[in-house]
Amino acid sequence: MMKRIVCAGAACFLTLPAWAEIPNSYRAERWEGSFRVIGLEGQSFTGDGGSQAKVDDDIGFGFDMAYNLDEKLSLGFALEWVDTDFRTTTQPVAGGSAFDGRGDLEMTTMNVNGTYHFFRKALTPYVHGAMGATYLDTNVPTGPSTPVCWWDPWWGYYCGLDTPTLNDTVFSYEVGAGVRLDVNDQFFMRGGYSQQWLDVDRSAGTVDQGLWRVGFGMLFQ
Repeated sequence: MMKRIVCAGAACFLTLPAWAEIPNSYRAERWEGSFRVIGLEGQSFTGDGGSQAKVDDDIGFGFDMAYNLDEKLSLGFALEWVDTDFRTTTQPVAGGSAFDGRGDLEMTTMNVNGTYHFFRKALTPYVHGAMGATYLDTNVPTGPSTPVCWWDPWWGYYCGLDTPTLNDTVFSYEVGAGVRLDVNDQFFMRGGYSQQWLDVDRSAGTVDQGLWRVGFGMLFQ
């Protein structure tokens, strides 16, 4: 019943005179770039042996570039950063004791993506898919700090301490949907939700997380 109501509502919406007055899009055969704000949905997951981890909600940022093959299909790439807190609860092994830990999780994702816009109008829903790699750094030390030196572009020759941390680069992929508005022939904005999967390939296996995005961008030749 609900599906029929939704379909009927959509059909009525598409027949409204106001819909016919919406101009066609300005996307076809043009490049675009945008800045995006990302909302990470917190989550909890359990690994082998019963150990648990909880990742907090947080805000991140990103950039993307894409080329619109026509009014409906675009291909591009994106770079995103999210820095959030996490908590862990480990289970005892061989007579040891359980303990709780806290840390700072940095996630950097680079991917290639495709977007399909349902209508040629300036206002349209869309679906998209992406695949790429996500760099995860827990900032949990895995060894002693060692002195290192390098040439800094501002300070010149500089020496400091480098501490190895638990980190990894994993395969990531996602699917999502949203709504886009081409405000004029130069400016657009969009918002949507995606489900992302990270192949951690450790005791946690594949981890999924929700991402909200709001983007503001420019169209150019």
